[in-house]
Amino acid sequence: MNQLEIIEHEGIRVLTTQQLSEVYETSTENIKQNFKRNKERFNEGRDYYLLKGEQLKEFLQVTNSHLQNQSKIRSMYLWTERGANRHSKILDTDQAWKQFDVLEETYFKVKSMSAMQLLKLQNQALVEVDEKVEHIDSRVTNLENTTTVDSRKQYTLRKIASATAVRVLGGKESQAYLELHHKVFCQLWRDYKDYFKIPSYRDTLKIDFEKAKEYLSGWRPDHNLEIEISSVNRVS
Repeated sequence: MNQLEIIEHEGIRVLTTQQLSEVYETSTENIKQNFKRNKERFNEGRDYYLLKGEQLKEFLQVTNSHLQNQSKIRSMYLWTERGANRHSKILDTDQAWKQFDVLEETYFKVKSMSAMQLLKLQNQALVEVDEKVEHIDSRVTNLENTTTVDSRKQYTLRKIASATAVRVLGGKESQAYLELHHKVFCQLWRDYKDYFKIPSYRDTLKIDFEKAKEYLSGWRPDHNLEIEISSVNRVS
């Protein structure tokens, strides 16, 4: 069997009717007649492809000169490995059987191996992409877990803490505010730092910002300080 020109359609290695007839040492007319008489045994899209019109035109434009010279054709059959096998069975000659074995082991097998290799490479690439994404996710998570709030968020925390302290003291006009505001602020921020286990409110993590706002809004002084605030305001 002479070296066959490699022809592919939709990523699948195929043979033209002319190539098939040359391989099996029969005429193209014989191939066509056998197909016509046994058409029910063939499945389009699995055993063969039938190209017409624009599909045929596009195929010829990207295919080697062997096919481009056939400018007068109106349709073209392309035979897959399954289709070539069926033709060898219909011909049922020693030459057809022998040559199909050769096709199976060379022309079609090379493509099959390439497809397997391609699939392996694709799977390997997907694994590598997954690993990279996982690594990026890990870095992003780590960044979120270690990044502290910016100056704007620090300002927000101070505003909430101030509003809470003023409320607890009974307002800025209260006697407790005049006498105890420093004590209340100190206890508020001390409790805050103990709760979040940080040396300063400026070290509040970004992921804890909403939780920090909630904590400051709901903060209450300890029992003794509450009694002291009440006593000072009552005296006044």
